[in-house]
Amino acid sequence: MNQVTITYEGDEISCDPDKTILDNLLDQQKSVTHSCKKGSCLTCVMKTSHEVDPKSTAPLKPTMVEQGYFLSCQQKPQSGMVLSAPESNDLFIKAQIKSVEYLMGHVFRVYLRPLEDFNYRAGQFLNIKGPEGEVRSYSIASIPADDLIELHVTEHKHGIVSRWLCNVERTGAEIEISGANGDCFYMPGKPEQAMLLIGTSTGLAPLLGIIRDAIDNGHHGKIVLYHGAVRDSGLYMRRTLSKLAEETANLTICYGTLEHSDDNDNAVGNIQDIALSKNPNLKDWRVFLCGDPEMVKKTKTKAYLADAALSDILADPFELRTTL
Repeated sequence: MNQVTITYEGDEISCDPDKTILDNLLDQQKSVTHSCKKGSCLTCVMKTSHEVDPKSTAPLKPTMVEQGYFLSCQQKPQSGMVLSAPESNDLFIKAQIKSVEYLMGHVFRVYLRPLEDFNYRAGQFLNIKGPEGEVRSYSIASIPADDLIELHVTEHKHGIVSRWLCNVERTGAEIEISGANGDCFYMPGKPEQAMLLIGTSTGLAPLLGIIRDAIDNGHHGKIVLYHGAVRDSGLYMRRTLSKLAEETANLTICYGTLEHSDDNDNAVGNIQDIALSKNPNLKDWRVFLCGDPEMVKKTKTKAYLADAALSDILADPFELRTTL
């Protein structure tokens, strides 16, 4: 098999040219920050002066591309490439944990105050550097007008970062966060357009921000949110959502669980199937999908087949590692 040689952090490494740089480095037991391997989470960035494939820089901000950054999960090795790990100051800023609040089930709400300039659109995501340098992505539930950044975090049993972040004793501590990324956010300009939002578990977080942003921008078209979970305990923040619906005439909220529920208001089944069965024609609708990656992938196709334009189907799916 033909091999190519690259240099990473001063070490010469022989690589399979048919695999990505990230996979080559992981195969050789190199410690590389990564998560989804799909180009969504933006955690596997590296730096080089070598020319790279445009698809490896497409999701990045122009300022990062100008500095030589690219996504190693989207780039195959080329002979002679010299690579380095990202410089923390280029990617992260300091933020303070203002509060950690238990919501329901395994979900916590974490409020952050950035200690430097931080610009974002409601529905985008940021990355957080964990206690040992691990990086994980979390969607933003707040809107820019809020004083603090709001995150909804599921505490996983074996989650490295989620357990660390959901610890109430960390209130007041400083952490490192990236800038905001992602294309799943509300764009003003069509206030009459109907909007369908489908989210599973903490996929609710960005959808909540998107709805609030749409309302603040005077959106008067129909807004329908479908929130799904395995069981009732995953349907958190129902009181907040009910209050928002009471205050917003054009907002409807529907719930669904995979398991049978004691709540007669909950439909039973996959939330995306429930949503699409109730809204079979999505021509001229805007569709937002957040949560389970398989749900997002399949529902994006189904929404397109229901006549939604591809440009009107917005999603930022995360395929995260098991150690969250």
